[in-house]
Amino acid sequence: MSRRGLQTAILGGAVVMAALVVAALGQPVPLLSGPAEVQTIPPLPTVTSPQPSATTPLPTATSTATPFDPSPVLIVLVQVILVLAALAVVLALAQLLRSLLRRRPHLELHEEPDFAIPLVPSELLEAARERLQDLESGEPRNAIVAAWLGLETSAAATGLPRLAAETSTDYTERVVGVWPVDSERLGDLAALYREARFSVHELGETHRDRAINDLRVLIADLEQVATRQAAERAPHPVEPAIPRGTRREGA
Repeated sequence: MSRRGLQTAILGGAVVMAALVVAALGQPVPLLSGPAEVQTIPPLPTVTSPQPSATTPLPTATSTATPFDPSPVLIVLVQVILVLAALAVVLALAQLLRSLLRRRPHLELHEEPDFAIPLVPSELLEAARERLQDLESGEPRNAIVAAWLGLETSAAATGLPRLAAETSTDYTERVVGVWPVDSERLGDLAALYREARFSVHELGETHRDRAINDLRVLIADLEQVATRQAAERAPHPVEPAIPRGTRREGA
């Protein structure tokens, strides 16, 4: 889910939760209402004629209905159901946010036949080393965000294009994951960045220590890859050709 989709889901859940809480804490209202009370009009007086009448007016039947009055037990039961529904919405949103912050990186393997693993850019290593120093001081949240943004800025130096559906964080995860680095450390550092960027709770020294350890492992892995790539690119000394029939010394 993208950042905009996450914000929309959280906003919608918050609106639903607020409506449920307001409904649960409001004044109880009757769930059903009975028919309005019928007002009867007394019959008009009968005018008698001089001649005797054989008919006698019948009395008019009146009916009254009492409104429905819910019992206090029913009102409390409805309020409890609404509160439980609000709690379920809160738990679902918290679980969704936690799963998004803790998700592992989805790395593209680049199995194309013509794909060649790029060289580790010096800008990427330099930025990672600088961010490692910044992580050791300052407020943990800001330091973690700055550390990951440093990787995002220097990841473009590899020359790998960014996919249309990728966020900047996904692109950085994919680029760094091209090399044989510790994927768990990479995923944990990305999760720490999302937690520091989008959460509202406090981040302490435990989060800082995790970020420092993750970045140290990634730097060590990238340095090993860069050293191996430099050794492979270094020109190998060419042994001079020995004329045919000439024997080597000691042979």
